[in-house]
Amino acid sequence: MKRNVKRSAKKAFSRAWAFVCALALAGAASFAVYASVVYDSSLDPVVAYSAMKQYVAAELADVLTRLGSLEKRVEVVELTGGGSGGGSGGGVGMSSEALSKLLARIEALESGMTELQQDNDNLKSELSATKKELNELIGNLETQYSSLKAQVEGLGDEIVNIQNSITSVRKDISTLNTNFKQISAISTKLETVTYKVNALTGAGGDITVLRRDVDRIREQYDELLEKVGTLYEVVLVPYGATVVADDESDTVMAVLRSGSATAVSPYRDAGTAQGLNDLSDGSELYDGQPVPLFHNLLIPRGGSDGRGITVTSLDGAYMMLGGDYRIVQP
Repeated sequence: MKRNVKRSAKKAFSRAWAFVCALALAGAASFAVYASVVYDSSLDPVVAYSAMKQYVAAELADVLTRLGSLEKRVEVVELTGGGSGGGSGGGVGMSSEALSKLLARIEALESGMTELQQDNDNLKSELSATKKELNELIGNLETQYSSLKAQVEGLGDEIVNIQNSITSVRKDISTLNTNFKQISAISTKLETVTYKVNALTGAGGDITVLRRDVDRIREQYDELLEKVGTLYEVVLVPYGATVVADDESDTVMAVLRSGSATAVSPYRDAGTAQGLNDLSDGSELYDGQPVPLFHNLLIPRGGSDGRGITVTSLDGAYMMLGGDYRIVQP
């Protein structure tokens, strides 16, 4: 009887141990499912996984403690002889009725083991799927990290370009400041020149006085032209033509108004007083010398003497002629 009780107790203990192990695995799997359900994607997956390992370790330690207590109780049953009823072995041990209840309880527990094992398999599958999702999430995070790192490096290059642009702008500003100083100096000089110009052109200024004198001279000149107009005739002498006195006893007054001309005279030596008389400045023009504009010239005689004025401008020349003259074509 005692041997049967010991075998039954050992068998019950083995079944209880298997049940406890299954219960521990089920608890771990349940916790994994719970962790996958309440998992916060904003947390670091590595930190969450570490916390889950700590929790499972704590739960397994508690289960092992309880299992040790159960083992001690089974040893007590073995030592007491398996019941308190009578038998050939004597002593105080477990009764047949208690042993039957214990065996019935163990069988009930065994019947639930299949369901627990199935649940355990399901939990393992869910845990595997959760692990796969976590790995995918970690892979996505690593990809995003690589992309962000590349963007940050690109931003670094952009920052360097911006710094270079700022340096260039600062140089431009420095150049503008230098130019502004130069412009200010030029503006100051311009104001000084403007002041002097205003002083010259203002009332009583030198330029104003000169303009007034020029206007007065022009008026006098116009008056002289009006008077001369009664004595002189305006003639357009063509290119190459020569103006001479009509007769040997005649004299001609001539004023070159436009174009160019040269003096004609058989006398080419200075001091002979045989050229053309420049009455404006009291000089003598000899053969080949240019005739000045607006000078009053005198051709002393004509005929065979040959003195005169030859036009050298291609468009001809306007001359004021007084007296009997003759135009000789080339």
